[in-house]
Amino acid sequence: MFRQILVISILWWAGAVTSQQCPSPCYCRPPGQVFCNGTGISEVPDNIPTDTRILYIGDNPIHEIKKDSLSKLVNLTALDASGARLKEGSIEPGALDLPSLTDVDLSMTDYKTIPQTLPKNLDTFRMMQGNLQMLHSESFKLYPKIVYLDLSNNKISKIQPVTFDPLVSMTTLYIGFNQLSDESFPQNAFAKCQSIQSIDFRFNQMQHPLQNLPTGIQHLCYVGNKIKTLSSYAFKSLTNLQTLAFWQGEVGTIEDNAFYGLEKLTLLDFMQDHIRSTLTNQTFVGLSSVDTLYLDLNNISQIEVGALYPLRKMGSLWLQSNQLTSLKPGVLDTRYLTKLNTLFIDSNPWYCDCKLRWLRENVDNAPYVIQDPHLIVCQGPAKVAGKAWDELKPSDFVCPEE
Repeated sequence: MFRQILVISILWWAGAVTSQQCPSPCYCRPPGQVFCNGTGISEVPDNIPTDTRILYIGDNPIHEIKKDSLSKLVNLTALDASGARLKEGSIEPGALDLPSLTDVDLSMTDYKTIPQTLPKNLDTFRMMQGNLQMLHSESFKLYPKIVYLDLSNNKISKIQPVTFDPLVSMTTLYIGFNQLSDESFPQNAFAKCQSIQSIDFRFNQMQHPLQNLPTGIQHLCYVGNKIKTLSSYAFKSLTNLQTLAFWQGEVGTIEDNAFYGLEKLTLLDFMQDHIRSTLTNQTFVGLSSVDTLYLDLNNISQIEVGALYPLRKMGSLWLQSNQLTSLKPGVLDTRYLTKLNTLFIDSNPWYCDCKLRWLRENVDNAPYVIQDPHLIVCQGPAKVAGKAWDELKPSDFVCPEE
């Protein structure tokens, strides 16, 4: 009896799934996914199953979406038209006014402005790799429910006043790989965006960190910008910040107390910058929660004793590929750095004399792991120059008078 009921149920389910045929040349996959992308169609198929929830029509020579093209798709929640031949006027008014549609992707299209014919309930919008050059004051006036916004890889160089004011629910903004400079932003550009948690400005032309950001922001990315100096107290109002990244940028100087107030920060990333300033005992004040600190691929040559002590929760420290020749033992005092478990120091011009013997001893004895001793090579003195630490003993680290 159970088997009969099971067979009947399977047959009923199969019949329900196949009751509406998948339009050719599209591919359909339950539950409710229809893939027409890259099939060469020039218009939206008129026989898409009415139970479709996610529709892919991108990478096709589709030039317009008419008002009745999707009108039967009352269950549609997401539309991906990335790579279609759409531009201003391509989407007729009302064409996307569907009761469940909240997620739209218009990446790699020819729009130069944010279209005003998007669904009113839009909460996720992507327009990446496009031709946007300016964000206008009216761009998002019709879309106050946007939560996730990705405008990466465009040509945006100007943001008009109050552009972001309607986006009171936005939590995530990606606006990297554009042409934004300090002058691109109006004053208090994000004043009304008090829900925002993450902003990614990577690979723009910004020379200073943006001021007056919402205090609730948790993740901030300035990767690849033109910022050269981090001034004292530059982030003092961002007390909820958890990650801060500047890698592949131009940061050369970190002023004392630059990170004051960032007591919730857990990750700080300066990989492949130009830091040449001495790390003083005031450089990292305020960073009591940082777990991972990336300082690799810089020009750091001096670290004062006490400089790392504020980092009492730091587990991983990346110092490889700098200009360090020596370190005083107090720099890595584990009475202060009680959580340190991993240290990277290879590819520095180490001068392996008696003053650095303590660090070679720590390869064997420290409570933390010094990674890749075979890549830690002495630049001097002559007797050990060119030799890696895995082939040297602490007793090889000597001074002339010994």
